[in-house]
Amino acid sequence: MKTKYFLFLVLPLLIIACSGKKYVIVPKGVYEDFKLSEYKTFGFYDVKGPENPGPYFETNIKAIQDAITAKMQERGLELDPNNPELQINLGITVQEQVQTRTTNPYTDPFMYTGQRNYTWSVREVPVNTYQEGSLTMHLVDNREDEAVWIGTIDRALPKKQKNMEQTIQDAVNLLFLKIND
Repeated sequence: MKTKYFLFLVLPLLIIACSGKKYVIVPKGVYEDFKLSEYKTFGFYDVKGPENPGPYFETNIKAIQDAITAKMQERGLELDPNNPELQINLGITVQEQVQTRTTNPYTDPFMYTGQRNYTWSVREVPVNTYQEGSLTMHLVDNREDEAVWIGTIDRALPKKQKNMEQTIQDAVNLLFLKIND
């Protein structure tokens, strides 16, 4: 297996959730000629994570790799950790986001400014914080050492670890819907 490390982790928590956006981004016109059926074996690049991984880091990485392995095997490829034809690189980022809403004169009070004057204005009000994850999967032709397909999915993360495995499975399923057989 190559000793390249392509995994970029911004935070120790991981990936994608059942709620929120359901967007998978694959650059248009770049990978239309890619056919997964042209490959027989696959493997993963070594994972290099953050210096201080969170408590579920290893569990979540294994869940991602297991979900991808299952989808690859469904499509007829075999896992070969030593000399795969197709290498899989995972890029994962997690960012803290703030959910907001616009003020409304029916639900948000007017502000007293003194001297019998009141004011009200439209503004964004924070209502919640959540984590949004981004999973990018690079499929790299091992002979050419070149990416042959890249897809990214961005979604909100579940607050509870017990929901993470299903979240990972859903994200991987959505990514594989975009890969040509």
